[in-house]
Amino acid sequence: MALGRRAARAGPLTLLALLASCGAGQAPAPASRNGPARPWVLLVTLDTTRADAIGPEAPGVETPAFDALARRGRYFRQAYATVPETLPSHASMLTGLYPAGHGVHENARPLPRDHPLLAERLQQAGYQTAAFVSSFVLARRFGLARGFDVYDDALPPGRAERSATETTEQALAYLAHAAAQPLLLWVHYYDPHHPYTPPEPFLSRYGKNPYLGEVAAMD
Repeated sequence: MALGRRAARAGPLTLLALLASCGAGQAPAPASRNGPARPWVLLVTLDTTRADAIGPEAPGVETPAFDALARRGRYFRQAYATVPETLPSHASMLTGLYPAGHGVHENARPLPRDHPLLAERLQQAGYQTAAFVSSFVLARRFGLARGFDVYDDALPPGRAERSATETTEQALAYLAHAAAQPLLLWVHYYDPHHPYTPPEPFLSRYGKNPYLGEVAAMD
């Protein structure tokens, strides 16, 4: 698995894990006659998460879950978003193209249908595919849902985002009933955005820097 950290202040940070299995009691996808077992793929993206606010080298904040990913995988200190906005940056991750190639340069501009997405390619290769996103900015109307068997963009009434806890609960509920075939699972978090109001105990623990409290709560 790989943990990427970026130096810019805006745009999403990406964690990518290639898993032989995912969840207690679930076996790896069976090997085909032409090669070894296909890995499960976990893609975790974190909006507005600075490189100096997460991971084992981040000062002043504790992120043990993300630190554990870094210890188990490959850790990149130089990894940059293609553009410091949520939708175009994710469009680049899921198409492999720069914004000039896929045509999305800002939020609320739908991705053209003629650009194939990672989920579509893996779906065609026999993967089940599921996404759980935390912000209206990535709602299915903007084009990133293509190829996902499940695209959970449901938000609480009257809100344009949901917390990492709410999104994680939905993703875990899905995993509890996932089929044995190889899986692409994308989980997106949006927490460290202004206004910075982390839940307790993080609000008290990071009272002088509530942004870091948001990151710690997300972890």
